[in-house]
Amino acid sequence: MKNRKENKYIKLVKQILRNLKNLRVRKYNTKFSKKMYGNWTHIVLLALRQKIDKSYREFTDLLEVCTEILNLLGIKKAPHFTTLQKAAKGYDSEKNHRIVVEDLGAEDRIRLKNKDKPVHRTKGFYRKKAKRRIKRLRANYRSKNETIFSVIKRIQGSMIRSRNVSMQNKELLFKEIAYNAGRLIKNINLFLEEFY
Repeated sequence: MKNRKENKYIKLVKQILRNLKNLRVRKYNTKFSKKMYGNWTHIVLLALRQKIDKSYREFTDLLEVCTEILNLLGIKKAPHFTTLQKAAKGYDSEKNHRIVVEDLGAEDRIRLKNKDKPVHRTKGFYRKKAKRRIKRLRANYRSKNETIFSVIKRIQGSMIRSRNVSMQNKELLFKEIAYNAGRLIKNINLFLEEFY
């Protein structure tokens, strides 16, 4: 039972790493980064924490003995729990919105902080653009979102551990990343079963 659980999490980590590579997400924000823990490490660990459903402290303690996951990420030791907490706040910046739209040529799906703030009071060209797009699409996606949320709750549990609303939203985002990676693994396995 233990080995099966470990294998499931290893598969999840590998799938998220493949997705990040295919999406051309930068490993580090700049060439001057310390390169101890990069974007890939933060995203994988935050998604994995949601999958395992542990607090930040519990998760980093558990990670210390998960040498195979640390090796896959190319790090020698687990980050401090506060490092992961800080990393979960930093994705909604104008710079990141611009990179997604201009450099990657993708649709901006970064969650916005203060989403209820009016567009005219929001800072940044790309953040304003994202807010307008969300407003247009909100009605269309509502029913789909409700279905997905109920599935995520059933599979990964409905508990959100953060007290702060902003951090609660971040937790949900990483639950979604873990859910999507797990779903992709399941679809690949089904395809291979049918093919062979």
